[in-house]
Amino acid sequence: MIHKTAIIDDNVSIGEGTNVWAYSHICSGATIGKNCVIGEGVYIGPNVVIGDGCKIQNHSLVYEGVTLEDMVFLGPNTVTTNDFIPQVGGDWKNSDRFRTTLFKKGCSVGANCTIVCGITIGENSLIGAGSVVTKNVPSNAKTYGNPSKIQM
Repeated sequence: MIHKTAIIDDNVSIGEGTNVWAYSHICSGATIGKNCVIGEGVYIGPNVVIGDGCKIQNHSLVYEGVTLEDMVFLGPNTVTTNDFIPQVGGDWKNSDRFRTTLFKKGCSVGANCTIVCGITIGENSLIGAGSVVTKNVPSNAKTYGNPSKIQM
């Protein structure tokens, strides 16, 4: 199901059983797996790769350079980044500023989190709501806070 208000650019691959809700925008070159849910008002940037069974909640921003493996959950208003030194000007795509981010299989990100680019969120890890993640998160870890820290 693709809602009639969703914008799907050319050269996008959307797997069988995936739902794209109202006012979402999926940019050219994006690949979305099977049985995913793309919530209302979600932005998926160019060339983003999303695995099977992922759920991206309302108003989340998934920018170019981000990869989600299978079964990743992004809570509402999750913000990813891809520019490590955000500023006006310069050719950021041809510089050290542009960094990729990887969400490993089964990880979950709570509502209103910001994920700084250039890191990996480990398999089956959990990021608590409102966290700002600035460093790699190991597999099976539970983190929260600003900046996010591993919790016991």
